[in-house]
Amino acid sequence: MKRPYLIVTLTKRRLLLCAAAFLFLAGGLVLSGSHEQQVAVVNVMTGVSHDSLKQRIELLAKEYDKQPIDAKNDPVWRAIPGLNGLKVDVDATYEKTKKAGGDRIQVVAEQIPPKVHLKDLGAVPIYKANAQKKQIALMINVAWGTEYIPEMLATLAEHQVKATFFLDGSWTKKNPDVAKQIAAAGHELGNHAYSHPDMSRMGVSDQLRQITRTNEVIEAATGIRPKLFAPPSGAYADSTVSTAYKQGMYTILWSLDTVDWKKPPAATIVNRVLSRAENGSMVLMHPTEPTRNALRTIVPSLVKKGYGLVTVSELLDETRPVPSS
Repeated sequence: MKRPYLIVTLTKRRLLLCAAAFLFLAGGLVLSGSHEQQVAVVNVMTGVSHDSLKQRIELLAKEYDKQPIDAKNDPVWRAIPGLNGLKVDVDATYEKTKKAGGDRIQVVAEQIPPKVHLKDLGAVPIYKANAQKKQIALMINVAWGTEYIPEMLATLAEHQVKATFFLDGSWTKKNPDVAKQIAAAGHELGNHAYSHPDMSRMGVSDQLRQITRTNEVIEAATGIRPKLFAPPSGAYADSTVSTAYKQGMYTILWSLDTVDWKKPPAATIVNRVLSRAENGSMVLMHPTEPTRNALRTIVPSLVKKGYGLVTVSELLDETRPVPSS
């Protein structure tokens, strides 16, 4: 796997302050069910003694180590994904640092998986991710229109962020080229049922048909079979969640609604998102004109606040985000 690097300058006098800053900057590390090692690089003075270097590593380890968090079925937010813990291997870090010349600490850290995973919770809807991850997912439900999608894709590309597009099956059948364009840009594709029905009022067989037919159409158009299902209008019954789960799919809702289907001014959408966004938020939006305009402000503003904008699947992943400066 690609190894992440973090550069933080340390001096003798500011060691404790920098260690505290290091903790503040650390968001964690991402997705894993195994003990994966990751490496971060931290600048230190050259020519330090064995004991001094070991002490610095131990100090960083105290700030860097995190306990794993189990997935849970919250009474309000329902399924909340777990999050890997993090453990610095002091001896391995010391050896790697000395081998590299000793001028920069090569922190070797291990991802420690939780005991309870999201999959262990069974058929439970998901509204938000773990609050320990400073990440947010933009979920764009597409059931009508194509005119604003290219510019929305351009905004996402400009800032090098990814989103999850939940596609209506009938829309995909009419617009396979646009679906391909979304997929080609590296965004995640989800299932938004076939004909925008009220899933909560449908029998299991009809629910299944809505889900499987949409998967078939999306896969035929893009080669991608969705693993996430977003019920239209957020309407679902327990049977809806179970039906999707039996198809190997999680049912995805949202924790922050732009209410853009009412087509408010772009400034209203911007304020709604920026004032309510928090760690683990899943933000619902649609390809409307005000959303297209609002996205030009929302994306860079969230990035400036330090949020990683990722796909829904990445947001739900157990891996702790790699610390960044």
